[in-house]
Amino acid sequence: MVAEHLSASDSVAEVILADVDGELAKRTASRLKSPKAHATQLDASDAEGLQRTMRGCGLVINTALPQFNRTVQAAALAEGLNYLDPANDSRDPFADSDRWKAAGLTALCAMGEDPGLSNVFARYAADGMERVDSIKVRDGDTASSPDYPFIALFSPETFVEETLAPSRIWRDGKYDSVPPFGEFETYEFPAPIGSLPVYSVDHEEVDTLPRFIGKGVGYVDFKLALDPPTVQTLKLFRDLHLLEPGPPGGPSPRRALFGALPKPADLAGRVDGYAAILVEVAGAKDGHDIVHTIYAMLGHREAAKRFGSTATAYLTGSGAAAGALLLVSDSIREKGKLSPENLDPKPFFPLLRKFGIDVKEVLRSERSVG
Repeated sequence: MVAEHLSASDSVAEVILADVDGELAKRTASRLKSPKAHATQLDASDAEGLQRTMRGCGLVINTALPQFNRTVQAAALAEGLNYLDPANDSRDPFADSDRWKAAGLTALCAMGEDPGLSNVFARYAADGMERVDSIKVRDGDTASSPDYPFIALFSPETFVEETLAPSRIWRDGKYDSVPPFGEFETYEFPAPIGSLPVYSVDHEEVDTLPRFIGKGVGYVDFKLALDPPTVQTLKLFRDLHLLEPGPPGGPSPRRALFGALPKPADLAGRVDGYAAILVEVAGAKDGHDIVHTIYAMLGHREAAKRFGSTATAYLTGSGAAAGALLLVSDSIREKGKLSPENLDPKPFFPLLRKFGIDVKEVLRSERSVG
């Protein structure tokens, strides 16, 4: 999806798709039907190969697993290239920001759907407030497949690991630790999604929004919708020790598990339901308490018909592509390592509209008492 958006842009002269599976890269480039798109085989852990492949480019977009972030970032920095990824690999990926700034380069970290669009929405709402009390990020999905009993619409490794890990909530100036499947609530998403069970999940927004939004923000959480069968299956994976690598040279339960799960790219057209990213920001302005809710929603069947992908893949790829196009057009002038909420959010919205993503807002205001 990222490559498709970039190939269609007049600001982009060439798109090189690289993957450890060279044939997959070739099939993806062929599907784009663009003379701008080319493919190559590349192992993201190969530092020399990364630099060799990047040479002559202007921007590196890293959509591999976050475990490769540092290697890809180091290669991009060495080649003097701007960089973007849709997920962070640590609590503080900004520690070497000064090196990027000194080189006159920008690394935009965690720019996808969530994180990414969620951070942009949070910043946009916060900009209209004098004080920010809370930021609640909600990922709502009603995806189901008639073909598979268990699906992950983004990296299965990331999905399983982050849902089974303890998470954090920013509360009153400090982080509270939350056990897996903690802080359960039923959240009311806009129609046609409706009420969904959501749980606190370890996510980048909780690390970065308290740090960069300011305005006294006292509460930040991220909650993901998980239906009871999915929760039960995830706990079964954990309790049966299916996430362990196994002995050296022996059978690997982990490899077998993730090898058996359907690949997200193969789920387009085989998934029902809707995906939504929603951010609810509460605060105050001009003596009024304000709750500003911003969200984007897309049906999986609609996404397959219009874009040839799942809604999750489309929203994530569109968020990354929007950030990339703002970088290549010099609309983003800030240097160093950045989180999406460090940027002016307004330029993102025309691009999202151009991509066919309908962003909606609900603003509630009440006069403060006292």
